[in-house]
Amino acid sequence: MSTRAKLGGICLLSYAIGVLLSPYFLPTDFLTVNVAPLIIDKLLPSAQHISIINDDALNNEEDELELELPPMKYEAPYKQIIGDDDDPFHGVDIVLHRNGEPDPCMRQQQQQQSQLDGGASSFTLLEKLLERLGVTTVNDKDDEAAPSTASKESLSPLSQSILRSTEQFAKPLSFDSKYDLDATLTHAFATNTQSIFSNAQSSCGPTWEQDPTKPHYLDQVNENYNLLSSYSSLLKYCDMGIDRTPIQPDHNNLVRLAQVKSFPCTFHTREGLRVTSLSMLVELAREVKSGEGECEVGDNNEENDQQTCTSGNDSGDNARKELHLYAVSAGRVFMFAPKHVGEVFELPHVKGPQGLPVSLQVMSLSPRVFDIYNFFNRDESAAIVDKALKETSETHKMKRSSTGASGYNLNSKRTSENGFDTHGKEAQIVKRRCMDILGFDEYEESLTDGLQVLRYNKTTGYFPHLDWIDDPRKKEEHNFDSAGIGSNRFATILLYMSDLEAGDGGETLFSHGWPAGQAEEDHVQLDDAIDALRASGDVEGILKRDSWEEKMVANCRSRLAVRPHSSRAVLFYSQHPDGSVDQSSLHGGCPVITDQPKWAANLWAWNSIRGGFPGSPKNEHVVEKNRAANKSPENDQQKHATFINDKSDESMRHAQLFFQDTFWGNYGFDNPPLGINTFKGHKWHVRVDDEVVKSFTIGRDKKQEFHI
Repeated sequence: MSTRAKLGGICLLSYAIGVLLSPYFLPTDFLTVNVAPLIIDKLLPSAQHISIINDDALNNEEDELELELPPMKYEAPYKQIIGDDDDPFHGVDIVLHRNGEPDPCMRQQQQQQSQLDGGASSFTLLEKLLERLGVTTVNDKDDEAAPSTASKESLSPLSQSILRSTEQFAKPLSFDSKYDLDATLTHAFATNTQSIFSNAQSSCGPTWEQDPTKPHYLDQVNENYNLLSSYSSLLKYCDMGIDRTPIQPDHNNLVRLAQVKSFPCTFHTREGLRVTSLSMLVELAREVKSGEGECEVGDNNEENDQQTCTSGNDSGDNARKELHLYAVSAGRVFMFAPKHVGEVFELPHVKGPQGLPVSLQVMSLSPRVFDIYNFFNRDESAAIVDKALKETSETHKMKRSSTGASGYNLNSKRTSENGFDTHGKEAQIVKRRCMDILGFDEYEESLTDGLQVLRYNKTTGYFPHLDWIDDPRKKEEHNFDSAGIGSNRFATILLYMSDLEAGDGGETLFSHGWPAGQAEEDHVQLDDAIDALRASGDVEGILKRDSWEEKMVANCRSRLAVRPHSSRAVLFYSQHPDGSVDQSSLHGGCPVITDQPKWAANLWAWNSIRGGFPGSPKNEHVVEKNRAANKSPENDQQKHATFINDKSDESMRHAQLFFQDTFWGNYGFDNPPLGINTFKGHKWHVRVDDEVVKSFTIGRDKKQEFHI
């Protein structure tokens, strides 16, 4: 065999071995994913044309090749939204937070941003290498005759990253779809080679400890396909895994990321407004550049509450602005991220009954408690109380308050009275306003309880408790494990409907909190508080000594307590952002020690579908046990009613369905059947042209149908 043939065989064998072994050292897409973007992002955006020097030319003349980049796949529709002339993301740095955390976990790389926004780029090693090969770059600042700007020249790094990410998905994505945008932004932020973030300094990974016996499915993807090397830890934060992702009502609409097929985060502003379209993101960027809006507090100064935050050492018109986004894991719910007591969150997207914007002020960081301003008024308060007093149904009328996850269980340490308003006109308005405040962009009845109306007469109160329902042995059909895939109460909004003076009792006590602004050396312990209460004589002859009621009043005068006054509202959380219970949210109702009763109401919001609604999480072993015993859950009071228009009566073509006087939905020929969870004895009315033409009363059966 000739030497040339042997050499050829050795080369061929070496090539084959290299192909077989290369995936174990470098990803198969290393050149296209790692090197190509580096060339495109670092070199081409600053180059207006490339000159190739022909060393073989005897006359030493230059043969010039002008290179124009083709537009990216979705660049045309993208520019229709952001505008052709001025990319609104130029001069704006994205700052990313994990849900509920005031401190950011990732910041946009300012050096990269500055270079790609038009600043001079450094003479990189790659450029030196290309120069040695005879390839040089010519900047348009030195060459007025340079050709027109390349397609990506006018786009900011964020825009380029979004467009490159959009191209990775098999199906065309819409910039107007919130689900498509969630997937696109997550991919853009989490992909190391395409991200605008310095992922080497990222702390955006999971906040929970992973069970080593239950590996995250993304680790299995990494093992099988070697894909995760191209992604940051944000990927696992956004998708908490099969055992930690509750199923929301819109779960089937989620768009999985390209390649790894994981679920994306949702993105909110500091004020809880969910980013649902590219147009909204553009508007937020423009507001930040103009100095409007809000941002997270205290990045450099805790007194700075405005989102005209600047990056770097720039000042004046050239100062870079920051757009703060809060990433919420798939299946989880948004939570505010307070940094200090007294901090204010303005919510211009939520209006109270007088048309004024709602705002929150931080009362405590642990527990997380907020005063709510402009939330509701005395007219709404009076209407809710009046309806509660007139309610006659056994499940909803005013009666002695009960406790527990199921059944009607009296507790000697809960002596108040309560009733429920689930479908009343004012209750529906208030419930929807509550969900707007909590960061939901769409109202879902299955994520709320009815409005619970409470009356505390003299000496009555409620011992400290959690609103989060505990079922440690999983005895109930419903799965309450909110840290897993279960659902539970995650937030409570309290509404006060009467005025009580200082010393009248009736406060809401947070027994793990301390009065705002009180120094540690000024904290009053329980024994001292009881001595002071007895010395005052305020409860003498009203409450028994050493009773739980006396201890409650003493705690109310020494710990964090909210005094009722009409139209005051308070928000607090019962869960952490990862769904685990927040034990510091322990709270109670202080006994009233005056003849004036205390009226209040509360709304419990759930982190996922609550029991009694289709799709709610179940403990399947309990379901099977009850099914075998032909037993229904004790708390199964709800009925499911379906209202169907048979389209046989022309007068019902434009019918509407009402619960009492509250509009519920269109019930005409062109509308689908209305499925509603309701209760025995509830009355539903069919209206045509504002006239009641037919009425239905809910009966005993679990499932019922009503036809017109």
